[in-house]
Amino acid sequence: MRIFVLATVLLLAVDPAMAATRRADPDYLATIRDDDPNPLPRNLAPHEIGVPLPQRPNQPSAPPSGPVRAQAEYEANQGILIRWGSYNALHTEMTVPLTTATPPSEVYVVVSGSSQQASASSVLQGGGADMDHVHFVIAATDSVWIRDYGPRFVDDGGRRAIVDHEYNRPRPNDDLFPIGYGAQINETVYEIPLIHGGGNFHLFGTRDAYMTRLIVNENPGLSEQQIIDDYADYQGLDVTLTDPFPSSYDSTQHIDMWMLPLTDSKVIIGQYDANQGSGIPKQVTDATANLMQSRGYTVYRTPGWRSGAHYTYTNSVIVNQMVLICRFGGSYTSQDAQALATYQSALPDHDIVQVDCSDIIFNAGAIHCIVMHVPDLLFRNGFDDEP
Repeated sequence: MRIFVLATVLLLAVDPAMAATRRADPDYLATIRDDDPNPLPRNLAPHEIGVPLPQRPNQPSAPPSGPVRAQAEYEANQGILIRWGSYNALHTEMTVPLTTATPPSEVYVVVSGSSQQASASSVLQGGGADMDHVHFVIAATDSVWIRDYGPRFVDDGGRRAIVDHEYNRPRPNDDLFPIGYGAQINETVYEIPLIHGGGNFHLFGTRDAYMTRLIVNENPGLSEQQIIDDYADYQGLDVTLTDPFPSSYDSTQHIDMWMLPLTDSKVIIGQYDANQGSGIPKQVTDATANLMQSRGYTVYRTPGWRSGAHYTYTNSVIVNQMVLICRFGGSYTSQDAQALATYQSALPDHDIVQVDCSDIIFNAGAIHCIVMHVPDLLFRNGFDDEP
């Protein structure tokens, strides 16, 4: 008994953050129900195919006068934005460890009104979330995919601001959310003149950024160089464009389905078999891995495959010292274990938390798609501690 007690004390002394961080009870998660049991997918729903994008009230604006800097996801964060209503159990599974970590991260929950706020608060509190670190934002939205339509925060000459794009889906409430949210928190919103889905974008603290050429296909009036110049002007980034996966393999063609920056010098890229997707996913990821290695990055690989959906472990979320990664279970436990080991090797000083993505993956996305980071840098210089 004395040996057991000593071992426990040593564990707490070595890693108090991991010891204090809660995990939601799987039995409790199984009782949670969604407000909308038939959510819109990350790709186009059948009834949206061919529907034109809604007319926007805001025209493209001049870029920030600068200097402007967009922050990498792995840098210090105040917390994350999520949208309640779909995948509520998954949101709870993510919110509980984030808000109970040492130190905790803030979770900003977008709800439709006071009734949904009360329901979400009850569910999250019941799951074990620390409600002192949960904050609610009331706004109209259409879907859960806040990575794709949500506000992209930047540091605009030492003051926080939002860069907004035209959402590449005919979902008017989603498209208008960054504009309305910017008004709520009294922040400048810069309208970049691009149709875009925010998950097709990753950046490093080095100013390197990566996107697939989906961005070119959806903005046919612009050249690749014009798009690259827009990102330099509006976010201070140097963009590299890669080939996308075939839409038959990944209907979003977003880069976050096969890449995740980890640090200024580390990246995870999905690894695919040559017999999948006519070999194109393997060609694209191997070429990008080789390119990034030539640029000095250490490249880690995690499994990716298609079996009724595009399964991936790169669609994960780094929030301060915690990493939320996909777990699929069932016949994929060996892949789950391989991905966990890779993240632990790449980020040994982080708490790696696996969350159940076995349902959401069939709607063409995972956890990175339903989260938007709120960088810590935006809350200095006398700003309030919440957006």
